[in-house]
Amino acid sequence: MAAVIVGRDDVRARLAALHDDVGAGRGGALVLAGVRGMGRTTLVETVPTDGPVRTATVTGFAAESELPWAGLQRLCAAAGIAPGAVGDVAGHATTLYERLAAGGSVLCLVDDAHLLDVESLDVLAFMARRCARGPVAVVFTVPPEAPEADRLAGLDVERLPPLTDDEALRLVPGRIAAPVAAELVETAGGNPSDLLELAESLTAGQAAGRQPPPRELPAGGRGRDAVVRTFRGLSEAARALVLRAACAEPSEAFGATGMSSDGPVSAADPVLAEVQRCGLVRTTTDGVRAVSPAVGATVHAAVSDAERREAHAALAASLDPQRHRAAWEWHRACADGRTDVADRLAAAADDNPDTAALAWHRAARLTPPGAEKAERLRRAACRYWAEGRVGPARRLLWHAREHAPSGPLAGRILVAAGEIELRDGAPEVAAHQLMLAAQSLPVDEAADAFLLAAEARRTAADGCGYAETARRAAETETLVATHLAGIAAMFTRDHAAGAAALRRVLEEAGDDVRGALCAAEAAMTLGRPGLAHDRAAAAVARARGGDNPTLLPTALYQFSLTSALLDRPHAAVEASAEGVALAAASGQRNTAAEHEVLAGLAYVSLGDRDAALARVASAQARIDRVGLRRAAALADWVRGCADLLDDRPADAFRRLNTLFVPGTGRSTVQVAAIPQLVESAIRCGESDSARRALERYEAWAESTGTGVWLALAHRCRALLAADPATAEAQFRDAVELQRSGGMTLELARTELAYARALRRQRRNREARSVLRDAFRLADDAGADYWAAQIRDELRAAGDRAEEAAPSTGEDLTPQQERIVRLVADGRTNREIAERLAISRRTVEHHLRNIFVRLGVRSRVELVAAASGPSPRHE
Repeated sequence: MAAVIVGRDDVRARLAALHDDVGAGRGGALVLAGVRGMGRTTLVETVPTDGPVRTATVTGFAAESELPWAGLQRLCAAAGIAPGAVGDVAGHATTLYERLAAGGSVLCLVDDAHLLDVESLDVLAFMARRCARGPVAVVFTVPPEAPEADRLAGLDVERLPPLTDDEALRLVPGRIAAPVAAELVETAGGNPSDLLELAESLTAGQAAGRQPPPRELPAGGRGRDAVVRTFRGLSEAARALVLRAACAEPSEAFGATGMSSDGPVSAADPVLAEVQRCGLVRTTTDGVRAVSPAVGATVHAAVSDAERREAHAALAASLDPQRHRAAWEWHRACADGRTDVADRLAAAADDNPDTAALAWHRAARLTPPGAEKAERLRRAACRYWAEGRVGPARRLLWHAREHAPSGPLAGRILVAAGEIELRDGAPEVAAHQLMLAAQSLPVDEAADAFLLAAEARRTAADGCGYAETARRAAETETLVATHLAGIAAMFTRDHAAGAAALRRVLEEAGDDVRGALCAAEAAMTLGRPGLAHDRAAAAVARARGGDNPTLLPTALYQFSLTSALLDRPHAAVEASAEGVALAAASGQRNTAAEHEVLAGLAYVSLGDRDAALARVASAQARIDRVGLRRAAALADWVRGCADLLDDRPADAFRRLNTLFVPGTGRSTVQVAAIPQLVESAIRCGESDSARRALERYEAWAESTGTGVWLALAHRCRALLAADPATAEAQFRDAVELQRSGGMTLELARTELAYARALRRQRRNREARSVLRDAFRLADDAGADYWAAQIRDELRAAGDRAEEAAPSTGEDLTPQQERIVRLVADGRTNREIAERLAISRRTVEHHLRNIFVRLGVRSRVELVAAASGPSPRHE
C-alpha cells in the first residue's frame, strides 16, 4: 500500500514537472533537503517508474561511502549501461551523460546522496549542473546540514519543512481520540515518520486518552534506532549539549541554553556546529532545543542515570534560582536523585505563568496519592487547558478523579472536565457533567457550574434541557439563577416574567467576564442590541486583560454576534477571525466552528455568498460530529440568505422554515431570521406563512421598542402590503428608523425594496433619488453585491449617469437590457420575474419585444446575440 503523503503538494508538483520535462527532452536537477523522517525517500518513491521515461535509482549506504566509485557503479547497473573508465570528474560525468542519453529520456533518483562515496557524488553533481538541455534529469535527497550537501552547490534546492499541525493531524488514524492526536502531533514536532510510529505504538487506553501517550519513539522502530545511532556517534561534548537539551521541557525557555562544561557555547564553536548538523536539536534565540519532544525523550531514555543527573545539574547551574525557582528546584532535585520537593515546586508553581502548568504537573508527580495530589493535578490540568493543550488537561483530570475524595474537590475537577467538554467535545455530555458537579459544590461555585451547563444546553439547542437546568439552579438563589430563569421564560414566551428577571440581571451583573457575558445575553434577549454589544465589548476587554483568558473566544463570539445583528458586518468578520484563531490555538474547536458560522452570517449580509458558504462549510464537519445544533441553525440561516442572493426564494423558504421547531433553544436565531423568512415566503407565493411569521416578529419587536427590530418589521409589512400607499408609509417608517439608528446595509436594502415598489408604480424619478442614496451606502460599506444590485435597478429606472454594460441593441430599454442579461445567465421567466419584482406576464411581454428588436426567434439566439454582435449588424 502506498504511503500517505500530506503537506508536500508543491514538492510533488515539482517532481512531476521534472519528470514531464525530461520526457520532452528537457533535463534538469532538483535537491530535496530534509532531516530524518521528513519524507525524502517517500517523495522519491512517488515518481512514476513506467511510461516513456526510464528511472535509475541508487541509494547511498554508509557501508560503501569509503569505496571510490561504488555509487556510480550501482547507478550504471540500474540504468543498464556500462560504467566509464576511471578518469577525472569531468570526463566521468561526460561519459555517464552520453551513455544515459543514448537510451532515451532517463530520470536518475539519488536517495541519501550524502552517504555516497565522494567520487560518485562529485560526478553526479557535475553532470546535474549541465544536463538542462538534454533528456537526462537527476533528483538528490540529503539532510540539509550534511557536509556532503555542499558538493551539490549550484543546484536547485527544495527544503522539506516540518508539517504544520493541520497537515500532521491528517496522518493520525481515526481510531485515536482527537485530544490524543493533538498530543502526538506536538510530540512528533512535525516529523511525519515519527508521528506514524508513535500512533502505531498506542495501546487502547492511550488511544482513548485514559493513559498518557508515549513521549519517546518506540523501541525497535527506525526512528528510535536512527536517533540513538546519531546521538552515540557525536563527540563527548556534543552529546552532553544534546542531552541537556533533551532534559529541558519545551516550555522552559531558559532550559537548554547553549552551555558547555567550560561556559557558554559561541556561534563559531565546533561543538555547536556539530550538534546543529546532527539533526537532533535546533537552535533558537534562547539556546539549543531538542528538535521535537519525541527526539528529546528518546535521547533522555538512551543514557545512564549518571549522565542524566549530570545534565540536570548543568541545567540547574544555568538557572537563576530566584527568577526560575520551580525549574531550578526540579533540575536540582533530579541532579541529586531526590523526590521530596513537591511542596517547594507547588509553592513556586505560579511564579512564572509560562511554566506554571509544567511546575504543577511535576509537583503532582512527586505528591503521594490523596486529595493533595488530586488538587495539584487539577491545577496542572487547568493551566494546560489555558495553554490550549487539551489532551494533557483531559488526562490529568481523569487521573485527578482517581485520587479526589467525594465533595467540593471532586466537583471542581468535574467542572473543569465539563468546561473542556463544552468547548472541545459533546455539549450534551458537558451539560450532564456540569449538572453532576453542581451537586457537590458550594452555592457560588454551583451557580457557575449551572451557568456552564445552561450554555451547553444552548449550544446543543436543547430548550427543554435549558429549562431543567434553570429549575435546578433556582435552588442556589443567586443572580445566575435569576438569569437562567429569565432566559427559560423567554423560551416559553412568558415575556413578562422573563423580562423582569433579565432586567434585574442587567442591573446587578458584575464586571468580570462571566458577569459581562450574562449581561450581554440578557440585553440581547430583551431586544437591546446596543447594550448587548457594549457588554460583550466589556467582556472582551476583561478577558484580554487577563481576567479568565480562556473565555476570550466566547466573549468574541458575543461581540461578533451583536455586531452582525447591529448591521456591522465588517466588525463581525474581524471579531470572528480573531475568535477562530484564538479558539483553534486554545483547543476550543466547538467555539472555533461557531465563529466560522458567524463570519458566514456577516459575509452573507454583505452579499458575498461564496465567502459565506465557504465559512459554513469549514465548520460543518465539527457541527455534525459533536451536535452543535445552535451553530447548525445559524448555518441554515446563512444558507437561506445565500439562497435569496441566488434568487431561489422557494429553497430559502423551505430552509428557513425548518428553524421554527417548538421547544428548542434557538429563540434568538428564530426571531432574528424572520425578516428573511418573510421575504422568501412573499417571493415564492407563501403570503399566509409570511403573515404568521411577521405577527410573531412584530409582537417581539414592539415589546422591545428597539428601532433596529421595528424597522425590519416595517419593511416586512411594506413587502406584504397590497395597497401601494400603505406600503409606502411602512417603507418610510423603516427608512426613518434605520437612518436614525445609524444603519447602513439594512437601510440600503430597505431603500432598494422601496425603490422597486416606486418603479412598479412608474414613479421612476422618485425611485432614482432613493436608489442613489442606497448606492452610496452600499458602496461606502464595501458591499459590492448590493451596490451592483442597486446599480442595475438605477439603470432599469432610467438613470443613464451610472456606467452601463454594453447594450445588446441600440433600441432596448434599461429594463429590457437587464432581462437579456438574466436570460443569458440561464434564468427562467419565473426567476426573472422574482428578481425584478414584476409578473411573469410582464417578462413574457418584454421578451416578445426584445425578440422583434434584435431580430431573433428563440432564447438560444438571444443568448448568442447577448454574447456577440447584434444580428442586425452582421
